[in-house]
Amino acid sequence: MDIPKFGEFFSQINTSYWLLGIPFGKCNIHVRFYIFLTLVLLMAIGEINFCAANVSSKHLLELTELAPCLSVGVLSILKIICIATKRNKINNLVCCLKNLYDNIINDEEKKDIVRADLLFLKALIKTYFILNMLLIMMYNFSTIFLMFYHYLKTSEVSFMLPYAILLPFSMDTWYEWILVYMYSIMSGFLCVLFYTAVDILYYILTSHICNHFTLLSSDIQHLTDGNLLKNIIQRHQYLLKLSEGLEDIFTAPNFFNVLVGSLEICALGFTLTFGGGIQILGVTLFLTSVLLQMYMMCLFGETLMRKSTSVGEMAYFCNWHDMDKSSKKTILLIITRSNKEKHLTAYKFSVISYKCFTKIISTSWTYFTILRTLYTESE
Repeated sequence: MDIPKFGEFFSQINTSYWLLGIPFGKCNIHVRFYIFLTLVLLMAIGEINFCAANVSSKHLLELTELAPCLSVGVLSILKIICIATKRNKINNLVCCLKNLYDNIINDEEKKDIVRADLLFLKALIKTYFILNMLLIMMYNFSTIFLMFYHYLKTSEVSFMLPYAILLPFSMDTWYEWILVYMYSIMSGFLCVLFYTAVDILYYILTSHICNHFTLLSSDIQHLTDGNLLKNIIQRHQYLLKLSEGLEDIFTAPNFFNVLVGSLEICALGFTLTFGGGIQILGVTLFLTSVLLQMYMMCLFGETLMRKSTSVGEMAYFCNWHDMDKSSKKTILLIITRSNKEKHLTAYKFSVISYKCFTKIISTSWTYFTILRTLYTESE
């Protein structure tokens, strides 16, 4: 199977960014972006007000059921703002990676080296987007079935919403309910578009940089002529520069992911443990999505660290002992530079890696035990 074209990786987020009013590859921002951002922000404020009005150990389960949706709303707002402010740097990084990708397309040996990673990336993009679309559809449209079930059981109409928000007016008629319901499901879809567009872009850019580190390592490993070292060094420095640009773009979104991720997992685990049976499917799907998001963020961060250090490892295993003295010194410099891996951080507070993922899970468990204690005592 041949590797995808460079543009195929961006086909999904091209559509998402255009719908959101941030045309991918361009510097301008459309008015609809600010409109959509305001709509989601108002929804988040309504959810925050609902939580503030019901803060009590008696309502702990209800609040934890709302917490993941509120977290996603706030997280999507913060992440899309970060990406919108960095759009020029993103466009420059994409152009640089496209030029490098053209060299892969024209070389069968290079294509064989990175084919598996590129096919995995393409499958991940599709799976991640479909999973989140299924999740938001379940949350948005399950309300109608719950209302119907409640009516069959009690013969009374209950005006339910997908997300609990505090409204400045009473919702006693179908007309009012339809308006608020349409606004709620629109906000839900916008949230999903916001954070999936950011996450998928992170996966694509990080994966491509990792693949070029892999190709550089392969070229160094099979290096037999010291005259080619100048080109090797230039490529290495170029990839290090691209890695720094990647860190600058995603350090804030990664920070918000780490900050909110533990709370999301804790709240979802608590709801799954103590919530009703009708919520199990939606909560399980939500928890799967959050865990996948956290894990893939840390996986690509870990991969970047390993691929950047592998350059020095492959330099050690090349035929440096048959080269001249100047070439040997150059090889030593490459090894020394590669000992300090390139990594992505959450605003320098935490390195995005497998250790970060285990820390998120550990923190979530700590929060869960505290919530369980409070809920048990209130009962």
